[in-house]
Amino acid sequence: MMAGDKKSFNYANEIWNIADYVRDIVKRKDYNKVVLPFALLRRLECVLEPTREAVCDCFKKNESKWGREHDNYCFISNKPFYNVSNYRLSTLPSTGTLQALNNYIDAFSPNARSIMQRFKTGEVWGSLEEHDMLYEVCKRFGRFDLSPENVSDREMSEIYEHLIEKFGDEIAEDAEDFMTPKDVVRLAVTMVFANDDELMNSDSGIVRTLYDPTCGHCGFITDGLDLLDEWHSEKKMVAPASILPYGEEIEAENWAMGKASLLLRHTGTSSTEDLSRFIAYGDTLLSDADTGDAFPGKTFDYILSNPPYGKKWEKEQDSVNAEAAKGFNGRFGAGTPSISDGSMLFLQHLISKFHRREKDGSIKPSRAGIVLSASPLFNGDAGSGPSNIRRWILEQDYLDCVVKLPTDIFFRTGIATYLWILTNDKPANRKGMVQLIDASEQRTQLRKPKAKKRFELSQAQIDHIAQLYYDGRQTEESVIVPVTDFMFRKVTTQRPLRAKINVNTSKFEDLLTSSKPMSKLDADIAMALKDALGKEAGYQTWAWADEFAKAFIKSYPTKIKLTAAPLAKAIRSTFGETNSEWDVLLDKKGEIVPDPELKDFEQIPWGMDFGDYMTNEVLPYAEDAWIDQSIEDTWVGPDNRIAGGVGIVGTEISFNKYFYKYVQPEDPQKIADELLEMETDLETFMKEVFND
Repeated sequence: MMAGDKKSFNYANEIWNIADYVRDIVKRKDYNKVVLPFALLRRLECVLEPTREAVCDCFKKNESKWGREHDNYCFISNKPFYNVSNYRLSTLPSTGTLQALNNYIDAFSPNARSIMQRFKTGEVWGSLEEHDMLYEVCKRFGRFDLSPENVSDREMSEIYEHLIEKFGDEIAEDAEDFMTPKDVVRLAVTMVFANDDELMNSDSGIVRTLYDPTCGHCGFITDGLDLLDEWHSEKKMVAPASILPYGEEIEAENWAMGKASLLLRHTGTSSTEDLSRFIAYGDTLLSDADTGDAFPGKTFDYILSNPPYGKKWEKEQDSVNAEAAKGFNGRFGAGTPSISDGSMLFLQHLISKFHRREKDGSIKPSRAGIVLSASPLFNGDAGSGPSNIRRWILEQDYLDCVVKLPTDIFFRTGIATYLWILTNDKPANRKGMVQLIDASEQRTQLRKPKAKKRFELSQAQIDHIAQLYYDGRQTEESVIVPVTDFMFRKVTTQRPLRAKINVNTSKFEDLLTSSKPMSKLDADIAMALKDALGKEAGYQTWAWADEFAKAFIKSYPTKIKLTAAPLAKAIRSTFGETNSEWDVLLDKKGEIVPDPELKDFEQIPWGMDFGDYMTNEVLPYAEDAWIDQSIEDTWVGPDNRIAGGVGIVGTEISFNKYFYKYVQPEDPQKIADELLEMETDLETFMKEVFND
């Protein structure tokens, strides 16, 4: 049954049946400490099975010389890991099963053993042992044929994803973030790799690095490597390049599965090379040397990432803020986003791993693809963290292309997603430009939905999108525009204050609560103030408030804990009235006093003359408006200079601006006729019901 026709055998369901078997002993939230480590353990032993006896024989002969841990055992196992125990899940004893199981795991090489230990199974496995169920669990898993010949790496990842989906949020609260569909991976890899002429055409055996800072269980990396192998087999590549993978993941079970998938993978040149050795466990956003960014200062040739959408970064806040305080000497110099979504922190981190420019001006190319939700395209006002992050990316000319993907192509979310392609070295014809591709209609409906994934990108559709990118032409689905198209100046407009003060003592209580200083006035002072204001009832000039406040405080027999300025301000806020027919107010310098209630903001497109904009867009509706020249841009860029200029630079990337399609609304008469018909049908139906 276990080694037969795999197409007729549902591994995920059979593994789930084992979880169902232990449900009275193991809490649902702890199922991951049973099904995931046992599935992985069975996978490891199936891979080692062909050379198991030879390794054990070698161990017996050389234990005194090499000990239990030595790389020489890998040459016998023909894998980058080994196990020197005679145990298998199917041969563990029925008594003392837990001790034997732990001894079996301890007999693995350190790289494999560290994976198993990350699951923290001690308490759960101990409970199974106590209730005489551990032996049966081991036997059941020992029946599955999880050899690579029977179940591919991608199929193992899909089994894992199905299990996560069954477990729900109790098992992995962010489980939806760890699986990037294969079609999305193929598109990202195609766009990042295939435009690299040296990679595709070199026959010199080049070595390139590939990094995923949010690697989950390494689906992005393994599928990317699979696609490169496929291109080579189809002779789309002259010679196979050696790709050295790097990654980091904070969720323990996913890290274990990801590291295992690469540990089990052949390189094509050496069966004993451990491709998992640079898959680190840690939190990418932290800066701590032990638990944070595992590769500080290191740069990479290729970067692929699908960071979690809407991930809060509260627990990383202190570390992130400290890193941001370093400016552009740190990873988050451009700014920080809302605490509720760290997507743009991952985006900055990704760019920090680009190769640096040498003193002679040369640079080794880095290329990246990152999948993000819609919000990083436009969230945040001008001058905010998100806007400044986009500004930095655009000004440094890192953004090459953004692809709008179809909805409903991810397993656990149906939201709109976008693939960003970034590079530190654009070709000359694309410098200062960004390509937008609307691929939202490029989708093929699945015969059967997989969770929330109802559509996929076919290979033909992937090729079509990639070709739009390579060609770099303007079409109905593609535009190429200057980076400045996404930038604007947010200016402050003012209008003159036309106001008088209408003293009305019936509003006196409002005056006393208009500010904190006013609320602290003693009762006798408040009464004296009310009497003084009563003598001035009626309309007064705006400047009268200052004169009255100074005179009242000076005339009071004892010292008042209140100065003239807050009193005058309170009088104006309580008794002030405006009227567009009154005269414009001037200050002591003869300058127009702006009306704070009429202050407004305008987003002036980059490069447009302010005067022309005001003439066409503002003055026809507010002829007395003007731009406040005192509000200037205070952005400090990588050169440590204040940008300056009137208005604050803002950024946003709008697909609707370029791809909006007008849809003619239905004829109102047709809608009215349909409503009338529905009303008639309903009336007929109700009559039939009540007549019955």
